[in-house]
Amino acid sequence: MSYLCLSYLYRGVISEKNIISSKVGMVTFRYTENTGKIRYRTLKGEDFLRLILKHVLPKGFRRIRDYGFLHSKAKKLLSLVQHVLRVQLESITPVPRASFSCPRCKAPMKVLFFLLRPG
Repeated sequence: MSYLCLSYLYRGVISEKNIISSKVGMVTFRYTENTGKIRYRTLKGEDFLRLILKHVLPKGFRRIRDYGFLHSKAKKLLSLVQHVLRVQLESITPVPRASFSCPRCKAPMKVLFFLLRPG
């Protein structure tokens, strides 16, 4: 069960000490309710795994957030760090979009809205 704990990350789904027993396809674990009361629950192995796997993020999602000067609220600090380190930022030039043209006269058209059809 230790692979479910993921102790190498900040905090796993359930810690190994909260898994009380796993015998004959049944898993008993301890959890804390929102009220702070400690409860015990016994589930079939499949149901326990289903409960745990609800917390697994889809591929490409990140669970760990940035901290320090990379945090989204630390833009002033990041700017200061870049200034001290003399970081040269590349200017980003917008890529021109292909405009829609009139099928008859080939003049560029201005898009007002898109109509999505069901199906």
